[in-house]
Amino acid sequence: MTAEMIAATDRYAEAEEIARRLLTAPPNDPYPLYDRLREIDPIHRTSFDGLWTLTTYDHIHKALRDSRFIRVPDDLLRRQFGDPIDESRPFIKSRRRWYNQGNPPEYTRRRTLYGKAFTRFSMNGLRPVIAEAANRLLDRALEGGGELEVVHQFGYELTVALICHVLGLPAPKPGGSSEFIGWFRAYSATFDPLCTEEMLARADQAVLELNDFMRDHIEGVRRQPGANLISRLIAAEHDGERLSDEVVAANVVLVFNAGVSTTTNLIANSVFDLLINADQWRLLVVNPEARAENAVEEILRYDTSVMTNPPNRVAARDVQLGSVTIPAGEVVTPFFGAGNHDPARYKNPHRLDITRPDIRPLSFGGGPHVCLGQHLARVETEVALAVFARRFPQMQLVDRAPKRRAGITNRGFEALPVRLT
Repeated sequence: MTAEMIAATDRYAEAEEIARRLLTAPPNDPYPLYDRLREIDPIHRTSFDGLWTLTTYDHIHKALRDSRFIRVPDDLLRRQFGDPIDESRPFIKSRRRWYNQGNPPEYTRRRTLYGKAFTRFSMNGLRPVIAEAANRLLDRALEGGGELEVVHQFGYELTVALICHVLGLPAPKPGGSSEFIGWFRAYSATFDPLCTEEMLARADQAVLELNDFMRDHIEGVRRQPGANLISRLIAAEHDGERLSDEVVAANVVLVFNAGVSTTTNLIANSVFDLLINADQWRLLVVNPEARAENAVEEILRYDTSVMTNPPNRVAARDVQLGSVTIPAGEVVTPFFGAGNHDPARYKNPHRLDITRPDIRPLSFGGGPHVCLGQHLARVETEVALAVFARRFPQMQLVDRAPKRRAGITNRGFEALPVRLT
């Protein structure tokens, strides 16, 4: 064996170990591993599960938009939950009804029903509602002594109230989102490739309880429709879409979860990253309204709350990606966090810079399956950061090394206490 062959073998072995770690036990700071994998094998096929891991901005950007990469729901379910798929499980039944399963053109027709509720224009119209809710939460924290836990006392409370508003559900009472939080933490855990049988059992129970909750409120919206997503779905049923209560409930739960968990993590990541980088926090404080939008884009790039997608892009036929051919039937997994830190796309990628120009984060995916709630997540986080910066320019972290939540897909904190000085 030549020295070149030995070096190639060593590089593959190193890449395999890095990919295994990223897909089974990601560290709190995965970015050095992303950098090394991108350097030695940017399109790496793992031997342990046959996934093609993508780590460059260009490869991920192209793969997300290439119509030859399709979603195959059964493939993802088998990879996560075993073969054969247990169709009797409540979570599996609910997942089968999600609008975002499948591919264009049928998927595009279904998505249109939901997308009208989440346009950039309609989400921008919510800015006063978001600001009022955020200020109310901060006022309550001041009354309680001036310390705020950003994940539960602010992030979840804000995002639950806003998604209820969009859907047409009654907002929970102050401090009353805990039941929702329990449901959606159980629900969102199933998006992680490391979902265990115990986690799936909790998701089954959460789906049963959520479906009971949703059915009651769907019936109420039937009696008194309004300008909200549930009313739109019910009207579509009357127009021939034939959406049953079970289908409406399953998709309302999906939209609810997507609008709560990832946005809560994004808000908390944003607060932490800005406070730990004091020069960037000061830049925001100088002009919150003008700089909040670009600050959110930079944090989506720098510390996204969605690090990867579950392995759900299958090559419908052989696809040439860079110098590599992905064979038909094989699966690609984009590491968004790696692409967002690609030095070929961004100068000094490991530096937070809220004045950075031309930011195009990969964090919401791309192509026909781009995240439906991206505009709501952006607007909520922009408004929240502007309110924090305007009211509490001397805000401080209580813990400079808070505990990260375990998982591959979602990046966030278990808790993030701050002092509203």
